[in-house]
Amino acid sequence: MASTPSSFTGRTRQRRTRWGVRFSDAFSRFLITVGGIGTVLSVMTVFLFLVYVVFPLLRPSAVGEPRSVAAAPAPSPVFFAMDEYGVLGVRALSDGTFRVFRLDDGADVARLAPFGDAPVTAAQFDPVHGTALFGFADGSARFVRCRFATKFAAAGEAPAALARLEAGRMAVHEGRAWQRISDAQFRSQGFEIELDAVLDAVHASPVRQIDFAEGPDGLAYAMFHEDGAFEVVRIARRKNIMTGETSVRKTVLPVPYKPRPIAGAPAFIALAGLGDAVSLAWADGHLQRYDVRAAAKIRLIEEVELLGDPSLRLTELRFLLGRFTLLAGDSSGRVRSWFVVNTDAGSTESTRLVASHAFAGPGGAPVTALASSARIRMFAAGYGDGSVRLYHVTSGKMLADLRLATPGEPVLAAAFAPKDDGFSAAGPSGYTSWPLDPRHPEATLPSLFTKVWYEGARAPEHVWQSSSGTDDFEPKLGLMPLVFGTLKATLFSLLFGVPIALAGAIFTSEFLNPRWKARIKPTVELMASLPSVVLGFLAALVFAPVVGGMLPAVLASFVTVPVTFLAGAYAWQLLPGRWTLRHGGLRLPLMLLGVPVGLACAGGLGAVLERWCFAGDIMRWLDGQIGRAAGGWFVVLFPLLAALVGWVGALTLNPRLRAVGRRLSRPACAGLDALKFVLLLAAAVAVSAATAFLLDGAGLDPRGTVLGTYVQRNALVVGFVMGFAIIPIIYTIADDALSAVPEHLRSASLGCGATAWQTATRIIVPTAASGLFSAVMIGLGRAVGETMIVLMAAGNTPVMEWNVFNGFRTLSANIAVELPEAVRNSTHYRTLFLAALVLFAMTFVLNTVAEIVRLRFRKRAFEL
Repeated sequence: MASTPSSFTGRTRQRRTRWGVRFSDAFSRFLITVGGIGTVLSVMTVFLFLVYVVFPLLRPSAVGEPRSVAAAPAPSPVFFAMDEYGVLGVRALSDGTFRVFRLDDGADVARLAPFGDAPVTAAQFDPVHGTALFGFADGSARFVRCRFATKFAAAGEAPAALARLEAGRMAVHEGRAWQRISDAQFRSQGFEIELDAVLDAVHASPVRQIDFAEGPDGLAYAMFHEDGAFEVVRIARRKNIMTGETSVRKTVLPVPYKPRPIAGAPAFIALAGLGDAVSLAWADGHLQRYDVRAAAKIRLIEEVELLGDPSLRLTELRFLLGRFTLLAGDSSGRVRSWFVVNTDAGSTESTRLVASHAFAGPGGAPVTALASSARIRMFAAGYGDGSVRLYHVTSGKMLADLRLATPGEPVLAAAFAPKDDGFSAAGPSGYTSWPLDPRHPEATLPSLFTKVWYEGARAPEHVWQSSSGTDDFEPKLGLMPLVFGTLKATLFSLLFGVPIALAGAIFTSEFLNPRWKARIKPTVELMASLPSVVLGFLAALVFAPVVGGMLPAVLASFVTVPVTFLAGAYAWQLLPGRWTLRHGGLRLPLMLLGVPVGLACAGGLGAVLERWCFAGDIMRWLDGQIGRAAGGWFVVLFPLLAALVGWVGALTLNPRLRAVGRRLSRPACAGLDALKFVLLLAAAVAVSAATAFLLDGAGLDPRGTVLGTYVQRNALVVGFVMGFAIIPIIYTIADDALSAVPEHLRSASLGCGATAWQTATRIIVPTAASGLFSAVMIGLGRAVGETMIVLMAAGNTPVMEWNVFNGFRTLSANIAVELPEAVRNSTHYRTLFLAALVLFAMTFVLNTVAEIVRLRFRKRAFEL
C-alpha cells in the first residue's frame, strides 16, 4: 500500500534569521549611526572653525617689554619719529636742528641743521606723508620732506670698517646705522631731508603758529604772525602732460580773525585736511573756526568752547589721521575728539563742531603730548606724570597703559612706528620704546553691534562700510545693518511664500482629486530644482524692471486678484444646483479664471489708484515731492483692515445668516452670502479710507517708514522671487504632514456631518500643526541663508529701513561679495567670519525654537 504524501511541499521555515538579513541590518545601523554622528561633528567643526577665526578679533592689544635709554637733556621737540625697523629715532628741535639717534642705546647717529642759522619760530610735522613745514622770524616758511632711508648691501659692498661686524650687531658709520642681518648682507639706515623752495613771507613778522595740509592738487598752509596777521596760502601745482612742465600758482587768503585781547595770542592753529577751514584755539579752550574756501567769502563759522570748564587749560591740540578730527587735551588729563558735522542735509554752509568721544586720563595729570598713528585711527596721549595711554577713537577702546622709565617725568613727545608695530615716548632724560601689536582695536562688541558715532555723522548710528578709496578712511564695521537686511529679506519672502505654500498644501491634500495631485505635487517640487542664481538673474534683469514700470498696477493686483478669486467662488454658488452637481469638476477652473481677470482689472485700476492716492505720479509721491499721506496709508492699511473687517463680519454676521438661511432656498442663501461679501468689501474700503485720513490729519506719513523712495532692486522684488524659492520646500513638507494625519480622524469628522472645509480646518490642520510649523521653519532657514537671489536683486545696500521699495544687504550676500577681497587675518576678514558666526547662531536659535514648538504641537496631537 502506497504511503500518503504530506500536503506541505514548500520550504520549511527556519527559526533563525538569515545571515544576510542580519548583516544588512547591522550595516544599515552602522551607516545611520556614522551618518548622524558625522553630521553633528561636521556642524560642530564648522562652529569651532568660525570661533577659531573670530576669537582673535576680541583679544586685547599686546605690548612687549619696554626698552629705555638715557639721553642728554634737550628742549621739548617739535616732532618725534621712529623708523619701521625700530632702530632709529629722530627728534626735531625748536631751533630747526634734527638729531638722529639709535633707539637701543640713545647714541647719536647724525645731527642735521638744514636751515643753517635761520631762526625757526614755528614748525608742524605730518607723520602720514613724512613732511614738515617750518616758519621763520622773517615771516617766511619752508617745506621739508624727511624720511628714513633704508638700503641693503652685500657683504663686499659694505664699508671696510664694518667687515668684522657680527651678525645681528649694529654700528654707526658716516651718519648711517649699519646692521649685519646675515653673513652675506648688510642693512643701512639713515635720515634724509629734502628742502623745498622757500615760501616767501607775506608779512615780515615772526611766525608763531603754523599748520599745513598736503593734497593731490598742492599745498595749503596757515600762519599766524607775532603782529596778529593771519593768512592761509594755497600753492597749486599742475603738470602739463604735453610738455612735462609744472606750473605753480600761489593764492594768499588774509583771514580777518576776531582778536581776544584778554586771552592773548592763540596757542594753536589747525588747518583742515581739505584746506577749506582753519581754526585758532586759545589756552582757555576757546576756538574760532573760519571758512576759507574762497577769498571773497572768508567768514567766521562758529566759536566753540572745547573744554566746557573755565578752570581747565588747553594743553595739546592735534589732528587725527585724515585731518578731520581734532584731538584736544586739557590740564585735567582728558582728551576729547571733535569733528565737523553738517547740520542741514540740503546745504554745505550749515556746519558745526561737535564733541564725539572723551578719553579720561590717569589721576588728573595734564596732557603734555599727543601722537596719531599714520595707519589707523589710534592715538597716544602722554601725561605730566610720565604715563602714556593708547586709544582707538572709533571704538573708544584703551589699548595700552604705559609709563616712562623715569617716574614723575612728563612725556614730551611720542611716536608710532610706520607699521604700528612699535611705539616710543620721549621724556626730559631719555626715551622708552615698546614693541606693539594693536591687533584689532576697531572691533569691540559695542562697536560691532551697537550704534557708533562715526566721523562726520550727526549722531551715533549703525553703519557697514568696510572699504573706501583713501588710506585715511574710517572703517565702519557695524553688523546690525546686515542682520537687519537678513531679517527683512526673510520677512518679505515669508509673507509672500508661506500663505501660498500652506494654502496649496491644504488644497491638494484635502480637496484636490488624487489624479491631479499626482501631477501637481511633482510639478511644484520641480520648482525647487531651479538654481538660485537663475532666480536672481530673472529678478534683477526681468522682474525688477517690469515691476518698476507698472508699480501702481502691481500694488492694485494685491487687492484685485483675491477679490476676483473670491467673487468667482461666490458666483459659483449662485449657479443652479443641478448644474453645479453635474459639472462639479469645473468649479476650480472657473474660480481660477478670477486670477487673470484680477490681473486685467489691476492694469486698469492702477492708473486710478495712482491718480487718487499718489497725486498722479507714484515715483514722485514716494520721494516725498508731492501728495498727501492719506493715499499711502490707504494702500498700506487696506489688506490688514480688510482681513480684520472680514474676521469681525464672520463672527457677527455668520451666526445670524445661518439662522436665517434655514428658512430660505439655496439660491436665496447664495445671494445673501454674496451680498455679505460685497458689503464687507465696501466696509473695508470705508474703514481704510477713514483711518488713512485720520492718520494724515494727525501728521503721520508712511513715507520714511514702510514706504519711501523707489529703488528698482528692492525688498518687494526679493520677496516675490525668494518666495518662489521657498514655496516648494514648505509645500512638500506641509503636504506630507497633512497626508500623514490618520484616516480615521477624517472619516470620523465626515461621519459626524462636518463638511470637508470644517474637517480640514478643525481636525486635519490642528493635528498636523507640528509638521506645518516645521515646514515654515525650514523655509525660514532657507530664506535666512539665501545668497544669490538677494545678491543680485536686493541692491546690496546696507541700510536699516523697513521701506519695501528700497534695497538691503544680508549677512550671506555680504560674505559672498567681500570675503574674496579681504586681506587674510585682517580685521575685515575676521569680521566677515563673525558675520558667518552670527548667521550660524541665528539659524541655530531659530531651529531650536522651532523644534521646541514642534514637539509641543506634536505632544498635543499625540493622543489622537
